[in-house]
Amino acid sequence: MEFGSIRSKFIVVIVLVYLVIGSVTMFAFYTGSNRIIDVFAQRFATKEALLEKNKILSIIDREVVLARKMADDPVLKRWAVAENNPQAKREALEQLESYRRSFRDHSCNITLNSSRTYYMFTGEGVPGRPATTVLHADNPADKWYFATMRNVDDFALNLDYDRLIKKSKVWINAIVRGAGGEKLGIASSGIDITDFLNKIVYSKEQGLSTILIDGSGIVQAHEDRKIVEHNANERDEGKKVTIYRLMDDPRKQEQMRTAIATLSSQKSEVVAFPARFGGKKYLAAVSFMPGVGWFNVVLVDVSRVISMREFLPIVVVMFVSLLLVIVTIALLMNRMVLAPLTSLSAATRQVAGGRYDITLPVTRNDEIGELTATFNTMTETVSDYTNNLETKVRERTDELSAANRMVEESRNRIMESISYARIIQASILPEPDLMSRCLGEHAVLYRPKEIVGGDFYYLRELPGRSLLACIDCTGHGVPGAFMTMTVNSVMNHVVDVVCSDDPARILGELNRVMQQTLHLRDVDAGFDIALCMLDRYAGRLLFAGAGLSLYIATAEGVHEIKGDHQRVGYKGSRLDFVYTNHEVALTSGDTCYLTTDGLLDEPGGDLRYGFGSERFKAMLAGYGRLALPAQADAFERILSDYRGTNPQRDDVTLVGFRPKPW
Repeated sequence: MEFGSIRSKFIVVIVLVYLVIGSVTMFAFYTGSNRIIDVFAQRFATKEALLEKNKILSIIDREVVLARKMADDPVLKRWAVAENNPQAKREALEQLESYRRSFRDHSCNITLNSSRTYYMFTGEGVPGRPATTVLHADNPADKWYFATMRNVDDFALNLDYDRLIKKSKVWINAIVRGAGGEKLGIASSGIDITDFLNKIVYSKEQGLSTILIDGSGIVQAHEDRKIVEHNANERDEGKKVTIYRLMDDPRKQEQMRTAIATLSSQKSEVVAFPARFGGKKYLAAVSFMPGVGWFNVVLVDVSRVISMREFLPIVVVMFVSLLLVIVTIALLMNRMVLAPLTSLSAATRQVAGGRYDITLPVTRNDEIGELTATFNTMTETVSDYTNNLETKVRERTDELSAANRMVEESRNRIMESISYARIIQASILPEPDLMSRCLGEHAVLYRPKEIVGGDFYYLRELPGRSLLACIDCTGHGVPGAFMTMTVNSVMNHVVDVVCSDDPARILGELNRVMQQTLHLRDVDAGFDIALCMLDRYAGRLLFAGAGLSLYIATAEGVHEIKGDHQRVGYKGSRLDFVYTNHEVALTSGDTCYLTTDGLLDEPGGDLRYGFGSERFKAMLAGYGRLALPAQADAFERILSDYRGTNPQRDDVTLVGFRPKPW
């Protein structure tokens, strides 16, 4: 199978389509599954947070209610007011023994503020005679009591971790108040939650961890026991480990503070957001335990709970299904399109090899069938042409030969006419003898773009003076040549009939007569002209120009005398325009030059810029002291070198003369 065949290209396209569609599908699936994973993880984290919150509250809430009821017991309050009253004390001790049996750990305590005596009811020892100790404000171990009396109004929870026995215990301290609201003491009990925390906080469940914190963010329970031991032993609140210290991103720390504030106001039951702990990404779900005042923070490692691997079977089924669809399309395309095209291609190669009697069966009415029928028609036509080829070639050759002869004859007639037109145009140019007699030393560079052109130079000898003009007519080739004949005739008429001693007036008359001659026939044509009158009697040179300049090369350099901008004969040329005469005083050795713009516009160089006025002046300055025939040769060589391989753009005419002494 050739790589350049339709079949191979189709296979490549099918593979590319499969890859593109597979990539797009995979991207869409990846994006959608990630969103599903995020939603699932958030719901999972929320559920776990509520579940563990309820587990904790189910244990602690009961104990808190019982501790507060104990603190509010009238029997205990009477004893707290009259601690030394035997009757009140006996009743209170009996009541406390009843409470002790109701608590989860079967123990309770009460501290009376009047004597600072701490009574411990553990069920051990002699009934009715609890162990006691007196608390002192200067004893660090007793500071909890004085701090609770000072700062707590109702009750407070405190987590204590005993490193020796490796037990975690939550202490519930409830304030005992008198009838007037004064603080009489503290009723307290403890809950051993070691096993419970081991099940929740120290759970080995993959991708799930729990942290318990208080309203200040201080960690109360954590899977890292060192943190729990540190906070249990540290009395300075500012040195305890907080949840914020465990978080990597300051923005997430602020989000945690916002979540705690939101949950404290009970505006929401659970707040979940992504966060990083210890350089690892988690989804954190925070819930509040109102009765306890703690917050349950559940961290879910999404990648461990659910990952893209769970969706692998779906991905496999999806890609296999896509592959089956594309393979089915490829097989159908091969059967319906590629196989018939392959047969047509093979038949075409046989036709190219010279076998023209091939006919393929047309079995279908679709585009392939039409193509097969067209191929059969083509082979029949080619076979017919081949069988009659010699006759047709001979007939066509005779027709082409006759046409070529006609074209050649027409071309020869046209070239003869143009060549004769060149002879006619050359007849209006001044003879060399006349040029020498009127101008002295002179040189002419006359190079029409084609056989004939629209440039010419004019010289008229008159008594005591001569008129010399360099004229650039509209167009070149045959149209330009016709213009030169017209302008030459009008020039002779004006010089003979109207004026021969005022170049400016001659230009004005030429403008008027040319407009009358050409515009009556709705032709917008004209010419540029540089006209000089050499007055031998007055010893002067008068110059007037329309679009062309006079250049004078002297010992000091090359000077340009510009003609007027208005050209001659065009529709836009004003009839009342007065051209300007310039009188020039020449000294011996000065050389005058008249040129059409074809020389200045001659293209050359890499960018095909025109030869230009400045380059022309530099050429005159460089060769101005040579004999004029030598100058003409040098100028032609310079122009040819500058033009290079570029074609000549316009007719070129240059007339230079060095007047004889007056």
